[in-house]
Amino acid sequence: MAATTPLFYNVQFFYIYYVEHDILLSNFKSHISLTEEEWQLASSLVTERSFKKGEFINKEGEVNRFTNLIESGSVRVFYINSDGQEHIVQLGIRGWWIGDFPSFITQSKGMLYTEALEPTNLLAFSYENLQILYQKAPVFERFFRLLIQKAYASFQYRILHNMSMDAEQRYEIFSKTYPLLDQEISQKHIASYLGMSAEFLSKIKKRIHERRREQRKII
Repeated sequence: MAATTPLFYNVQFFYIYYVEHDILLSNFKSHISLTEEEWQLASSLVTERSFKKGEFINKEGEVNRFTNLIESGSVRVFYINSDGQEHIVQLGIRGWWIGDFPSFITQSKGMLYTEALEPTNLLAFSYENLQILYQKAPVFERFFRLLIQKAYASFQYRILHNMSMDAEQRYEIFSKTYPLLDQEISQKHIASYLGMSAEFLSKIKKRIHERRREQRKII
């Protein structure tokens, strides 16, 4: 069962929020400017959630109550079709926001599974606390609006890549755009995300490696 512990801001938690949980503050500051009071408010509303490897953060049919920032570990979000096949729609590592966003935004039952790929810690806002944050500090509404806009643009690019590129081109775009994901996530999950088998991805990576080796010889 996931451990869920509210964290409340005061002086004694300075170390927790400014050192251990610097990922949340730096994530905010990458898009917006915050006052000390706004940061204190956000700190008082955040929840720390911990999951073991293979543990589900959310399942199909459940309402996703949290929007989650990965503090440590890695996560996948996937769909299971009527034939029982899994299709990964999102992968995430430290510093990524992840989860069943349609379910969270609408507060309705979701169609996706969210699973920890290794021991994972999340910094999360419940739907209720996020509404409080929006009301008391509108700057956070701007932050999450920008986050959703970027996610939507990324989603459309992915659809276009799937429609117009072959498997090797899709992998090369993925590895250049998300080099840390390529290093930290297992090959089978990356292959599922790209819509191919792990064996075929292995052949593509070998082909790319051999081509680059030949290019270095020429240079």
